[in-house]
Amino acid sequence: MNAVMSLMSAAPVAAAVVSHDTTPVKISEAANRALLAANQAVNSAVFTLERLEQEREEWEGNELAASRARLYSLLTDCYELYLTLKTDKRSAVREQLREGLDQFIKQRGYTFTATTHDMTRVVKAVFGVDRRRVSAYSLALRAALDGGVKTADGKSTPVAAADLAQWLEDKGGVEEVRLGSKNTGLTAKERAEVAKVALKTSVLISIKPDGKTMAFDTDDMDKTVLLVATYRPNGVLEVSAVVKHDTAVRAALAAHFTVNKEAVEAAAKQNHAERELPNAITQALNATAA
Repeated sequence: MNAVMSLMSAAPVAAAVVSHDTTPVKISEAANRALLAANQAVNSAVFTLERLEQEREEWEGNELAASRARLYSLLTDCYELYLTLKTDKRSAVREQLREGLDQFIKQRGYTFTATTHDMTRVVKAVFGVDRRRVSAYSLALRAALDGGVKTADGKSTPVAAADLAQWLEDKGGVEEVRLGSKNTGLTAKERAEVAKVALKTSVLISIKPDGKTMAFDTDDMDKTVLLVATYRPNGVLEVSAVVKHDTAVRAALAAHFTVNKEAVEAAAKQNHAERELPNAITQALNATAA
């Protein structure tokens, strides 16, 4: 009983304690000033970031846009020069332009390998020795060479020089085009293998070589070789040499893949499917027999 009375008498005290805990806590003037200063610092950081964000938007809309437009103009000039170098119907114009390019490159002391793409030579002549920038611009412009409308037989055509800037813009810019221009991550050896499969059933012309001028032996049977040929104005294809070196043959096949990527991949898949069909039939028959 006494315990119950003691517990009952303690209840008001406990209630008083709880009521006392809900009273707002007063902070000192110094603490209040520190809190206000901290809030001001946070607000100042927010205001600074908002200002910088607005300046970035203005830069993108004005200065960066103008800089990008100027870059696309320079790239268009490089692209147009390359197209003239390669496709102008007047041979004298092509030869003079090539001589001028060679002379300019020699004056600047630029060096290239024998396999350097002429687009890279043109771009480096204009943009200098920054390798990464030259590589990016060259890859983007080379992608444009296959980025135009397709012909009736499915072949790619170059983007018109007048449309290059808009084409780059639509593709997301030079960097996006550069990344998309790579050969799906395939190495040169892998591209060569795909091209070799695709060409299994592709025969453009059959010739029986003269053993006196083109030496072949039993070891050459069913091997891929490289013919060095020149197409003459009279329609004759003159074969000047036979190259059996594996590296040269592989490079030629890889180049064929790069230039005719979609057609080569489609042919390779078709040939692979036809080659696998007999195996699939045999496996199905064996399974049925079992």
